[in-house]
Amino acid sequence: MLFQLIKKQLLLLWRNPVQIFLLLGLPIILILILSIALAGFMESGSPKLELKVAWLEHEDESKQIERFINEMDALGVPAETFGNSEDMQMITMLREDIFQGEDLQEMIELNVIHKDEKADVLADDSYSGLIEVPENFTYDMLQSISEQGGERPEITLHVNQEDGIYSSVLSQILEQFDENLTTQTFLQQNGLDVDMEEMQAAASVGEQTQIDQMEPISSRDYYTIAMAVFTGLYVASTIGFFATRERQDQVFDRIIVGDMSRWLYFLSILISGTIIAFIQLLFLFCFSYFVFQVSFNDILTFLITTISYAIAVGGITVLLTAISYRFKSDAIIGFFSGVVTSILAFIGGSFFPIGELSETIARLGNLTPNGSGLSAYIQILRGSGLEDVANYLIYMISFGVVTIIVAAMSFPKRGSTR
Repeated sequence: MLFQLIKKQLLLLWRNPVQIFLLLGLPIILILILSIALAGFMESGSPKLELKVAWLEHEDESKQIERFINEMDALGVPAETFGNSEDMQMITMLREDIFQGEDLQEMIELNVIHKDEKADVLADDSYSGLIEVPENFTYDMLQSISEQGGERPEITLHVNQEDGIYSSVLSQILEQFDENLTTQTFLQQNGLDVDMEEMQAAASVGEQTQIDQMEPISSRDYYTIAMAVFTGLYVASTIGFFATRERQDQVFDRIIVGDMSRWLYFLSILISGTIIAFIQLLFLFCFSYFVFQVSFNDILTFLITTISYAIAVGGITVLLTAISYRFKSDAIIGFFSGVVTSILAFIGGSFFPIGELSETIARLGNLTPNGSGLSAYIQILRGSGLEDVANYLIYMISFGVVTIIVAAMSFPKRGSTR
């Protein structure tokens, strides 16, 4: 008899094409619209910086190094003390190995200019900055390092005030370079053995590695999951409306008069909601697999997650039915369908990844069944296993069990529905 009651609920849905469209067709439309409309936001990642920088060097560096070496030889100080001539080319290192190195060459367009072009570059808003190396910079720096006197020289940076973030990047690069030169001077003056190549490696911008090496997801991945768990909530209101209609048409009363246990009807609503939610999720994910190439590598974890969320939806379904039967009104189902589902979708991140705004909001979103399901599916999509999403699965199943218990306590006894 239980099977017949479940079959009856499934046939009611099958014979209602409008509800089928709302549960299966509408999510597909929403996935298409949202994934395309918000693709730029979801997939842009960190903004790509593109700086146009001018480089003005007032004196050839090799001549300054040659002059310094000749002076050291005259003083009887071996030039090897400071490395070979290539090691002393700190400005060449800054220009070629840092600003034009592999790490920054895609970010910075460096244009070497002459003195007579300086005024034009400063007036050109397309330039983010002008790096000006004064005369005798390398010579004076080597003199400072060797304690031969003279003030420590400085590189001048002219920035475009309108490009705040770009000028900040340039300033940080030069500050880092200056710090390394200061360290080099200190070590050299204290007679410590210093390798100029090590200084160059320290001054270079290191490779940036991503701590979280999990697979990124696209906007289509995200909104496939988001709309699937969101519209899964409508399964609860749909089956709840069917059950309420049966109460109004006295179908439930005839079942009770026929000496059938009310708990059989209760179980039929629970199982029907769970089955329909499971089928809906599988349909949407299968469609997205063939159309959007959204795929889950760990199929077993995916199926367990889908069953867990379906149980949560089944619990909501039977709870709505029990409350509507208790108060003999379908107002609670209408309120859930029109208001509560939208609130849950917003908090749970179905409309927008709101959890990225703060950790508190993320935790609050995971307290909703759809938010917990969304987080679990995203983790699986990014390569996580069953143990990584176990907390989400336990929460969804627990949520379903709690709603089922509350529904059982609220479900009217025999004769109380008339």
